[in-house]
Amino acid sequence: MKHRRFAPGDCKPFPGINLHHPRPFRDWKSAILTAAIGGWLQNNPPHLELATFALHELKARGDDLDAGMKFAAVDLEPIPWLLAARDAVRSAFPETLIEAQMNGRRGAHVYVMLRGGYTDQNGWYGCYVGSTRKTVTARCKEHRKGVRAGRGLPTHGIEPLWSLFDFLNPVPTAKDARLEWETRLHEALAPVVPKVTGDVAF
Repeated sequence: MKHRRFAPGDCKPFPGINLHHPRPFRDWKSAILTAAIGGWLQNNPPHLELATFALHELKARGDDLDAGMKFAAVDLEPIPWLLAARDAVRSAFPETLIEAQMNGRRGAHVYVMLRGGYTDQNGWYGCYVGSTRKTVTARCKEHRKGVRAGRGLPTHGIEPLWSLFDFLNPVPTAKDARLEWETRLHEALAPVVPKVTGDVAF
């Protein structure tokens, strides 16, 4: 993995896959899933979120050897904390809390972006948490192109991690409220992700 730099990419969610389900690839045959992992990892940037969830599905079946070799072939690692991060966010934001505290006009978005460039001791990957009044896709493209970008994202940004935030959006548009949701998301991820960056309210 080292310090790879990837192309900006289109930052769009992959259609037709429910990443909030505990096993989003439960209905996929193992051979098809293994082939899909190989394709996702060949993309620039790679679809590491999808490939990581798919690998976990194959591990649950005891059928992950070939998939693991797909990662090794392109010198990439799965995201080691992804499932724990998804569980942490879901625990921090039950549906009842989301509905009760979504006050005011809702037209903004919170997001989480996968960031590389860290050391092996930190699991290679961390994440950046942000909020925007634009679409998540547009804002993540800006980060990768260096437009009002978060620190390190033009060089080390990889992709939005849709499973960690998509169900929260849209969030309140007002700046203070938006920052509050961004901070809550940051705090939910901090215990399970080695490196979490982005603005927080104090």
